[in-house]
Amino acid sequence: MDSFLQIIRTNISVGLNKPVKLFQISDMHMACLDNESSEIDINDHKRFHKQWDKLKRDFAKEANELCDERYDIEPNLIFERLIDRAIELGSNAIVLSGDIFDRITDSNIRYYKDLVAKIPIPIIYCPGNHDWINESGERKNQYDRVKEIVKNPECDSFDLGELTVVTIDNGMKIITDKQLDFLKQSLSEKKHILLVLHAPLNIGKSGKELASILSTYFLQGVDGDCGNAFEFNRLVEENAGKIVAVLAGHIHRFYEGEITGNLKQYTTSSGLIAAGREIIIE
Repeated sequence: MDSFLQIIRTNISVGLNKPVKLFQISDMHMACLDNESSEIDINDHKRFHKQWDKLKRDFAKEANELCDERYDIEPNLIFERLIDRAIELGSNAIVLSGDIFDRITDSNIRYYKDLVAKIPIPIIYCPGNHDWINESGERKNQYDRVKEIVKNPECDSFDLGELTVVTIDNGMKIITDKQLDFLKQSLSEKKHILLVLHAPLNIGKSGKELASILSTYFLQGVDGDCGNAFEFNRLVEENAGKIVAVLAGHIHRFYEGEITGNLKQYTTSSGLIAAGREIIIE
């Protein structure tokens, strides 16, 4: 195993007839450049390095995770190595749980489209809060642009046989009526559900544990969040037998904790330190 990559393997047993193998990548925060990059893109790339060279070390230190000089390379090079590993492991799909880009820029969109065209397995992309930041640094809905790389960014489902992967963009911790209805509809169908989000949920034992070590900024279902966010959390907790797991990112650390019963919540650390999670559901 490549010592550069920091990969955790997770096995989830729910009684599938055929195992499903997934590979999760989160929080790459890429700022890519190419021959067509604008001055805005170039300045964004400079800003990225100034900001994230320190932040990735701070996050890793807080979580007691490894971050040394080997990770001081362009994040897209790390991203490509993680994808290569996902393919080597025989993954049925790659799950991206948000903040793959630090902002939505023309250069980033071109890079992603070119890369995905070469990948032989499906990519399931759930947006994060940084997918809401435009080239000017404003935080607002970027779905018109995100749709160039994510077909249904607000909410979507992906059929993997006995398992359905449901993605809900909760990067801004705002759950819309459409998203709530989408989750309800997904739960009414006769399939196991893997729920993919960006922000972890503040519910059950897992929520209490995360709230004790993190700022409430990182969790969905805290004071100030909209009513739909709490209703969403309630639906997840009440359907622990239907949902096989909750996957998230956002907190830049590996985490595994119980929501209730056999239902667990998993977060995967930042791709900036070559983190990934191999998930086998059987």
